[in-house]
Amino acid sequence: MNDNFETQTTDGVGLNLPPPVVDPDDPLLIAQTLTYVTDDGSVLLSFTSAPFSFAFKLRFFLFEAIFVASLLYAVPIGAHGTVVSISIGNLFAVAWFWYNSVRCVDITSDGGLRFWIGNIELDVPYDKIVGIHRLDGSCGILSPALIPHRGLMTNPIDGVAILTSVPSTPFWAWPRSAGRPERSIGPLRCPRLKIVFSPAGGGLNFIREVENEMHHNNENGG
Repeated sequence: MNDNFETQTTDGVGLNLPPPVVDPDDPLLIAQTLTYVTDDGSVLLSFTSAPFSFAFKLRFFLFEAIFVASLLYAVPIGAHGTVVSISIGNLFAVAWFWYNSVRCVDITSDGGLRFWIGNIELDVPYDKIVGIHRLDGSCGILSPALIPHRGLMTNPIDGVAILTSVPSTPFWAWPRSAGRPERSIGPLRCPRLKIVFSPAGGGLNFIREVENEMHHNNENGG
């Protein structure tokens, strides 16, 4: 009797069961769908940032080691104000790191470059690009000759700098919509956007591909 029951249970696995009911208004399903819709077909080439080099990781480790050592020194002597100040400073440093992280640079069929920096998307037409040149042997986090700039070099010995005539976006604001006037406070205006990053595949390869696309776009009257 038990053998017969086990046989029926095993055979029942292959039965044609009705398909599960899917709710089209399920928020999780909608979120998953939107997550994977990231390209509208306009991307010709895409360059992600190169993996962090050992030199960059070492500098980051030393920075965090100094932060931890400062806390360990300040806590026993009761310097609570110092502890709070250092912790807030480290928090701002992490936020700056994310805000300046160039995740990807796309060459689009619309005749421009699309930058994904932090959680912001920026489109820069070719006619707004003033110059592109290679960087090497620079500090990974900051390039003194280009300050203020967005982005950082994940590989301190190989990167590119992209100079544009587009106004830079302050860290507290979203990019301006097309056709809206530039942000200004009296005679003061936002500096021009300069982006620094280390493309996977090398800086020279990135520059060559961008220049080829710019030349091709000019030939087609773009």
